[in-house]
Amino acid sequence: MSDSTEEILDELFDVIEDRKERLPEDSYTASLFTHEKGQNAALEKLGEETTEFLLAAKDEDTEEMAHEAADIVYHLLVVLSIHDMELADLREELADRR
Repeated sequence: MSDSTEEILDELFDVIEDRKERLPEDSYTASLFTHEKGQNAALEKLGEETTEFLLAAKDEDTEEMAHEAADIVYHLLVVLSIHDMELADLREELADRR
């Protein structure tokens, strides 16, 4: 894989921000910004994916763990975007914890 994790996260967050701004009708991401439940829709998905990750970990299903971990990261980025946060905010916090 030639792309770094940093590049992938930056690109994913850029797509999320674009969907937030443009709100295309056929976009799942856009639907999380316009859902009638508001931010609760994205928060519920984040919780659901976390539960699925934990169950995969319990079952030692590493392929499913990777899939669910990616879902967690995606929905986490959506929630950060909902709150007008940036990846820099997350990076700074992680750097402070080193």
